[in-house]
Amino acid sequence: MNPTEPDDPTRALDDFVRRMRQPHAARTDALDLADLGARLHPGNTPGNTPGNSPGNSTRPGAKGGVLRSGQRWLADDVQDVPVVDLPRPPISDTRAPEVSLPSVDMAAEQAQAALSPDIELPAMAAPPLPDDEALENATRSARDLAASSRDSQAQQAGAPVWQPDATALQLRPASHPRVLSRWAPGAWVGAVKLVFSSATEFVNTANGPAVETHAPQRLLLLWAPQGDAGPLGRWPQLVQLIAVPASQVAQAALALLADDALLWLQPDAASNAGAVDWALGADIVLHHTAALRPFQTDALRAFIDTERQASFKRLNDGYQQAAPGAAVLRR
Repeated sequence: MNPTEPDDPTRALDDFVRRMRQPHAARTDALDLADLGARLHPGNTPGNTPGNSPGNSTRPGAKGGVLRSGQRWLADDVQDVPVVDLPRPPISDTRAPEVSLPSVDMAAEQAQAALSPDIELPAMAAPPLPDDEALENATRSARDLAASSRDSQAQQAGAPVWQPDATALQLRPASHPRVLSRWAPGAWVGAVKLVFSSATEFVNTANGPAVETHAPQRLLLLWAPQGDAGPLGRWPQLVQLIAVPASQVAQAALALLADDALLWLQPDAASNAGAVDWALGADIVLHHTAALRPFQTDALRAFIDTERQASFKRLNDGYQQAAPGAAVLRR
């Protein structure tokens, strides 16, 4: 660039510095710096200012500036945003309300209480409390009346006014003389257990298929007379599946023995304590009774499975080993 040209930035700055150094009185007019940018950058015409679109033009002397990104802004492009004053909620009063209680005049209250009318309840006539002599006389009179009534009924002829019969009382039938209430030497020992309470099956009849219901059936085991009161052997002498009520089990067992044989039936608690191998007895009936019906076979097999599970549980619960390699002891 030629330094002699009038638009040289160096000459412009020198002229600006010289004028700024003149005394205040010598400066008669204010310095106009509006075209300083144009003089420093003659290539930036108003239509080609950075940040302006090609179709926009900037009027001379418009106020503005340049952002850090290099984009120029003008004061004419700035839009004023109205200030909206939002209402503020009122501040709540957090102070406790003042409560004023009416004053109580104790003297006036006492005077009002003194003027209240007194209420008197009428006297009630209560019977006197009985003494020991009166109680004794009343008891003796009631006892004498009951005794006289009983004596008068006993003296009357004929049957009594009311007497219950055996059916109404459901009297227990007399026990068979050959059935013992406790074990004795020379007596057969029996044990009985319910196999199933009831069963149904389909049967073919002359009128077509029908449902037949069967009575409860029990497993009866009999052992020959023991020489002493020792435990029973594992193998019974007689085994039979009987379909009789519980009250007729003894008669059914006596029918299998000699006419003069004595019988003692173990109670249910003793029979079910593990001393009797019920699964063995059911296996004997299942393998040696040829006339079993399908419902009896199924019931016996289910009975055997139940008894073996119960026996296995007693085996686990009844014995233990204190240490590996030690003897197994009964609990």
